[in-house]
Amino acid sequence: MMADSSENRTADSSENQKEKCCTDEDLESGIADLSENQKQRSYFCTDDDPESGPIFNPKVSQQRYTFVRELIRSYKSKKVIDMGCGECQLIVRLKREMCIEQLAGIDINVNFLDASKHLIQPLLYDYIHGREAPLEATLYQGSIAECDSRLQGWDLLAFVEVIEHLEDDILQKAPYVIFGFLKPAVVVITTPNKDFNVLFPDMETKFRHWDHKFEWTRQEFQEWGDQICTTYGYKVRYTGVGKGPDGTEHLGTCSQIGVFERLEKEGGEVLTDTTQKELQPYVVVQHSIHPYKPDTKSIQDKILLEAEYLTNKLSLDASRQNHKEEKKEKGTEMVSVNEVEDGQFDDAEEDDLQCDFQNNYSSKVHPRTCEINDTNTRFYEDEEGNAMFEVPLARLMEFDSLHQMCSSSIDLLRSVLKSSKKLTLSSDELSVLYLQPAEKSLLVDESDLQDEEICKQTLVHVHKEYVTEESWDD
Repeated sequence: MMADSSENRTADSSENQKEKCCTDEDLESGIADLSENQKQRSYFCTDDDPESGPIFNPKVSQQRYTFVRELIRSYKSKKVIDMGCGECQLIVRLKREMCIEQLAGIDINVNFLDASKHLIQPLLYDYIHGREAPLEATLYQGSIAECDSRLQGWDLLAFVEVIEHLEDDILQKAPYVIFGFLKPAVVVITTPNKDFNVLFPDMETKFRHWDHKFEWTRQEFQEWGDQICTTYGYKVRYTGVGKGPDGTEHLGTCSQIGVFERLEKEGGEVLTDTTQKELQPYVVVQHSIHPYKPDTKSIQDKILLEAEYLTNKLSLDASRQNHKEEKKEKGTEMVSVNEVEDGQFDDAEEDDLQCDFQNNYSSKVHPRTCEINDTNTRFYEDEEGNAMFEVPLARLMEFDSLHQMCSSSIDLLRSVLKSSKKLTLSSDELSVLYLQPAEKSLLVDESDLQDEEICKQTLVHVHKEYVTEESWDD
């Protein structure tokens, strides 16, 4: 990421600079097209070149982004700043976080911002599905040495691999702007760990990137961070990402991280600076408002809907697996797969059958009762062809969506399920029972199941998140 260090540079780098470093396109493609001489002249190492040092999986740049995203989720930050956003690689990831309602990227290089401003705009998917909460994303052109009152008091500020690019005069002003004027509730700063550089060839006297003005050891970074806390009323914890090979733990991690939390006075009054309230030197390059659909459902309703959906999914998977095994045993060409089609069965009639079947299924089950191990789901079928599925609550809680909604409490899930009209708790309340009447069973050819599996794999491939290849030292 580039930052205020580019104040003294234009978008058109000198030929000398081009010889020293790779272009942004080269970085993203793993420097596949560079000659060996260009690699040797580079002031940084790449993850794709085993001879350049440790190989990180996932790459350290991705680990940093993931760390920031997880931090935002843990604090449920609504207003987030990416200071020194560069090509908006972090911004692109953050705009998918549902807790964020305001997102700002600031960089001194307007050419970077112009080239990346389309990335903060809504996609067609956003217009079709919408978010559950509003989101406004804005890119500003400005220097970290300047104070802008529009960004005061935000929830979180990310300063990812930027500080080492700052000239000394800018570095001296940055702490006041961030901690003394903007005063975000949380600040996360990442920077290269100089102690780790010994693991890279010929790195003892060089920096990882030609534009780095300095690189700090862990002690230097922590001394700087501790002084920030003393001066501006913050507390800090230090961590890092990019672990080295076994036996190098004493060197720390490739990137060191400081997470600063703002202190508050008694009664919750924030320590803020009241001067320079109306300063707005930053220039808006792009402003985008994302469509959203307000979610008015209660948390109990959300838990119930998710539990019903997951139970139906597991039951359908168990039914398919059971009928596949049955087909192998009987050698039939057609198999029965439980599918639900709108209007195929009356809800009132289904409710009556549900109650009757749940009250009596233990005495009416067909001798072909079985347990589907792949889904941890028990399957029963009565003489009339009605299917009852028993899904353990513990199995439902293995899904992250339901686990988060219930705050890891299986008791909350159990209490919510008692109000369900589609599901019933077992007598010991350790499982949920789900009925699929015989009228909802469809006949399909085995080849259809195979085609459906191919479609599912294709969908997984299509929806797989696209991650641009990046170097840890970008």
